[in-house]
Amino acid sequence: MKNSSENNNPLVEKIYFLRQKALEKRTIHNKQQLNKPVSFWIKEDRLKNEIGKEFTVILRTNGCNWALSRQGGCSMCGYVQDASSIKVNDEMIINQFKIALENKRSAIEQDDHHYVLKIFNSGSFFDDSEISDCVRKEIYSYINEIDKIKEVIIESRVEYITMEKLEKIKEGLNEKKVEIGIGLESANDHVRNDYINKGLPIKDFEKIVLMSKQLDVGIKAYLLFKPPFLNEQCAIDDCANSIRYCLDLGVDTISINPINIQKGSLIEHLWYKNLYRPPWFYSLFNCLVTNISSAKLRNCRIVSDPSGAGTKRGIHNCLKKECNETMKKMLKNFVLHQDPSKLDLKNHNCECKMQYELQKDQC
Repeated sequence: MKNSSENNNPLVEKIYFLRQKALEKRTIHNKQQLNKPVSFWIKEDRLKNEIGKEFTVILRTNGCNWALSRQGGCSMCGYVQDASSIKVNDEMIINQFKIALENKRSAIEQDDHHYVLKIFNSGSFFDDSEISDCVRKEIYSYINEIDKIKEVIIESRVEYITMEKLEKIKEGLNEKKVEIGIGLESANDHVRNDYINKGLPIKDFEKIVLMSKQLDVGIKAYLLFKPPFLNEQCAIDDCANSIRYCLDLGVDTISINPINIQKGSLIEHLWYKNLYRPPWFYSLFNCLVTNISSAKLRNCRIVSDPSGAGTKRGIHNCLKKECNETMKKMLKNFVLHQDPSKLDLKNHNCECKMQYELQKDQC
């Protein structure tokens, strides 16, 4: 990974330039805001072996150090704009988590469903400069108080994942199933590191998968659907190749994330210039149906919960509400039931299917 203060890669320079412009517009948060989470919610979701609910908590930290570095971060990501520009201390982060937990605790404990807790922080949960070891330990203790939470998912770049941190989260969460979400994005080195600017050698990802298996910690691989500079057919092929790679590697969960246009990102820059269109639902369904079977889903959970779905900035077909709502409902049913037959488009007759077929090798 290159860490020099100067970079000769024009694409990285563009990403960095756009990132700096966006960071200049970040909101300055006061102490009261920094003691509250960005957001938290409960909704229906797929657990490893059953339909349950997710409790999602988004913590406000100082953000992803890759995005804040001279490398500019990933070409599609704008989450660092939600991070704080002033130091968020340990007490603030703990207060954020406690507020979210206490707000939803009663609803979770009285619910008949089991829960998966997802903790997001616009960066890496295992980055000590973002979330300290003592904060992580205290968060684990709070989670353990709620038996209905059966699974816990956090996110981290691979460079912050160590055997010691995996041992601590495993020990700290007792019998709960733990998964580490990692943004692999693509199994293709060129797409991942040159188009997405991930800064992730494939061998480093494989090393963490093997390390996690030793401790029975799950790996959730995030795959980006339709990275920049790929048309629809190339996006299908790239994601299909990445799905096969992840299945062969034995990851526990594959999360397929169609691009949504985030502010301050290179993708937004390309989109404004009409050089990028978010993916079609047809492409995503094609990819899933062709490459996933019920047999494969016995050992790996496949999920997809697209941000901005059905809007101009997110995955969409035409802009007819009924067309996109049908797609969103079918995708949700596939995820909940882990059944590829839920993606059958034989009875979907929107006129935009013809337009898609004519354009998929171009846009």
